[in-house]
Amino acid sequence: MKIGKLFICALTAAMSLGMFSSCGAAPSGEGLEWIDRPSSREEYMNNAKITSLTSLGNTYRLKKAIEKARSGEDVNIVYIGGSITEGEGLETSYANRSFNYFKDTFGKGKGDNVHYFNSGISGTPSTLGALRFENDVLNHQPDIVFIEFAVNDGGEDDMKSAFEGMIRDALSYETKPAIILLFARMQEGWTSQDWKKEIGAYYDLPMISYADGITYLFDNGAMEWSEFSGDYTHPNADGNAVVADFIAYFYDEVDRAEMPAEDTVMPDDPMNTMFYLNAHMLQHSDTEPAQLGSWRKASTGFHYSDGWTKEYSDNNEPLVFEFTGKCAYVVYPAMGSDGFKSLCARVYFNGELVGEKSFDEFVDGGWSCPYVGVLNRSYSAGEYRIEFYAPEDTPKCDLQVLALAYTD
Repeated sequence: MKIGKLFICALTAAMSLGMFSSCGAAPSGEGLEWIDRPSSREEYMNNAKITSLTSLGNTYRLKKAIEKARSGEDVNIVYIGGSITEGEGLETSYANRSFNYFKDTFGKGKGDNVHYFNSGISGTPSTLGALRFENDVLNHQPDIVFIEFAVNDGGEDDMKSAFEGMIRDALSYETKPAIILLFARMQEGWTSQDWKKEIGAYYDLPMISYADGITYLFDNGAMEWSEFSGDYTHPNADGNAVVADFIAYFYDEVDRAEMPAEDTVMPDDPMNTMFYLNAHMLQHSDTEPAQLGSWRKASTGFHYSDGWTKEYSDNNEPLVFEFTGKCAYVVYPAMGSDGFKSLCARVYFNGELVGEKSFDEFVDGGWSCPYVGVLNRSYSAGEYRIEFYAPEDTPKCDLQVLALAYTD
């Protein structure tokens, strides 16, 4: 059913004026009810909000965080994901808007006891998210964690392992944060939310699918993609307001719900092989290499200036690291300059050469986005020695190691 250009124009104007936002308002005594024959802007948004709420899950931890906020205790809300979470306009991003809603609705006084941490990085999937989860999420002592990678992940086993690894890391962390899974979609409909919903259900987690919410609006002629986004993926200011309204509705439903009798219980067995659980990232401020070789400290990768760079010369003495762990990874940049060549690595585990790897750092159109390379995997911890160097036939080139990571 189409509802006409006049409605579309009114909808756009309303979004621009923030009329979809209920930020600052306390939840009403009763929740929303589905409207079978919507005919107005408010009625379509009513149904879109209901559609977006995949599952309340076990709300024990989130209600505890709300209690802390209302009592004046510090509450830390951390967002991790890709560019949708990072947001181009910090004030208009869904993350900032939804943070402000929580602060204004549940914080004490002016809400100064509620704190915001945005750990979104453009162009990155769950594999990198899992490697940096300790540094960029857990170290903020979170009470609430949003995880958003639905358009950055494919269906590979590695993505599933990393996504579930973040969940298990957060569930077992000392602050006992609430975990909220947020699912986005692209213009043509792509989203990896189906398998993410299965993982979320396995852990009884709260889940919000803005993908489902906006799809309802599109399918019913209540919104066009061009009103939601200026490209193929990223919400514009109005689109971010809609996403934030979905989250606000979710918060209101949590507040209305009864406190569960007990916290969620983490299953003993994960759904996927845990190759990314308990990951630790190393950069030059964290560790000294066993040998610096022809390299120097510093790097220019997107969000990663704390790595190592090979000097542009014929010298090809390796950059060497030694550490103890199970699985080992390297984070390297995708650079648009053909001065960059392949990052080569010799991997020793418990004194034995177990692999020689190569990672191409030149990518046509690359913009220094960080990639994850697998160096080695083991089900038990051992002693690693990793040697990074340039290809022997082209030693005079640019190379960077943005970070190392290992699991224990």
